[in-house]
Parts: sequence; structure tokens; C-alpha cells
Amino acid sequence: MNPVLTFERTNGLFTPYKYTEMCQLKGRPFLIRYTKRAKEELEKRTQPLIIEMQIYFSCMVQKRVLFHTDYKHPSQTVNDKISISLRVVQSDVCDPVYYAKHHPEKKELTGEKAQNMTAKELIFDFQHGRWIGGFKIG
Repeated sequence: MNPVLTFERTNGLFTPYKYTEMCQLKGRPFLIRYTKRAKEELEKRTQPLIIEMQIYFSCMVQKRVLFHTDYKHPSQTVNDKISISLRVVQSDVCDPVYYAKHHPEKKELTGEKAQNMTAKELIFDFQHGRWIGGFKIG
């Protein structure tokens, strides 16, 4: 079962996402928040972790966060440990079973409306030996 990250409003005292980075994404302020586990794992890295945020159009719209060490698309450097990318993509299949298992990608959407889509906050963690994350669209 995949863990799901949710954005919960707290008073800030008990949130595990204590570490932050600020940058610009598509000319707008962008906040990155992560946990102590993620910070410790990032500190072990010799190259940046590339975090891809996808707005994925298929039978439904899904927000996905993918973590890469090698990446063929443009990304934006946040610091020496983190790079980010936001892509709006379209599926080539609308079969719910195939879609759920494979997330096939037909093309990146590059029209004006797709380019105006942006994110305003990313959260991520490192749990049970793997990266997990979520983001808010802004």
C-alpha cells in the first residue's frame, strides 16, 4: 500500500515538515517543506535529488510526485541537494487498470493553459527506504 501525504493545517508545533526551502517556480514564490528523515537522507547524497511534480491528465486528473537521480527533462536547482521540475502531461491510455499500474505518458502539454498551471508548495519525506511527497497547486 502506498502512503499518502496530505496537507493538514496545524499550529506549526507538531508538524514533521520542519525544514524549508524557498525559491521561485514559474516566477512565483514556491515553498518546499521536508522532514528530518528527508534532511538526513539528502545529506548523504553526492548529487541533487530531482523531484518531479506532475499534473497528469488521463481518465482523471492526478497530481504525482516522482523522485529521480537521472532525469531527461529540464529541472530547476533549489540548492546542492534538491532540484525540482513541474510538468503537465497527458496519458496515451484511458484504461483504469493499465493507468493505475503504469501511468503511460503520451506527451507533455505545452499550450498556454498548461504552462499557466503551477504549484505553490511541495512536501516530502523519506519513509521505509523510499521517497514520498505531495504538492499544492497554486
